[in-house]
Amino acid sequence: MHTITVDATDVSRAWLEACTRLSEIPGNKAFHTMVRIARPLHEDPHLRAELDRLRAARTTKPLYPIDTVVNTLFPTALAATCTTHDELTARYRALYPRLQEIHRNVHGTYFGRLVSYPGTPDKPQPVDQLARVIRRLDKLRTSAKWSAVYEAGTAHVADDDASEWEEDEPAQSAAGSEAVIRAASLDTQTLDFPCLSHCSFQLDSATNTVHLAAYYRSHYMFDRAYGNYLALGHLCAWVARHANLTPGTVSVMSGCARLDCTKSELGALQDALTTPLFGLGA
Repeated sequence: MHTITVDATDVSRAWLEACTRLSEIPGNKAFHTMVRIARPLHEDPHLRAELDRLRAARTTKPLYPIDTVVNTLFPTALAATCTTHDELTARYRALYPRLQEIHRNVHGTYFGRLVSYPGTPDKPQPVDQLARVIRRLDKLRTSAKWSAVYEAGTAHVADDDASEWEEDEPAQSAAGSEAVIRAASLDTQTLDFPCLSHCSFQLDSATNTVHLAAYYRSHYMFDRAYGNYLALGHLCAWVARHANLTPGTVSVMSGCARLDCTKSELGALQDALTTPLFGLGA
């Protein structure tokens, strides 16, 4: 089995290093890959500009703009106009039915699942999973009993939603901090949505920092991964902001990662890091 592990300072370098490593593997495919990004909202403007150009040049199979990929997981423009997480959730839920009318969102969006996970017959109200994670991070940031009980992407999302989590409860009671991406009764398709299975927030109380780990069952690096990495950075920053914490590292594990660009495209991207583009500075 081929695998890779990448550690880099920013999104651009982490993504390009992962692509380069995949290009050196037979079949350009690896399993259980790990990419860690120290500053997940920082990009190299030269590489980003070249990536946008190459994506726009695809004609036989057009690709969505990177910002569109980002918005399926975190709506950056909408969030920029919201003061609180509750405001963002209310406005996004109001837009959600219209978003689902778009063909690519027929099964929903990742952010929709995080803030409006479908209810059950017993509990029909949609669940705001991120609010639960934010609330519990904020509650425990000073007590620091646990570091890794803030989950998004496991089971039983409707369980324990209404109850408050007491600090003296055992760690096993953390089920209410879980948030599901996949809805078993809805997501019966084999391919496509949802590729993101799980998000886990880790609290480092020594530095008041929250880190984010995400698991994708499959990743197409040129098509989606760059936008996914950037979106996870925005998601981590949003949760940190509203839990009164500092955003930290984003780590992304992919069950199977595939390099889906040509050697020429990869070469142009590698050159972009060493050849400044006109108007963007050195």
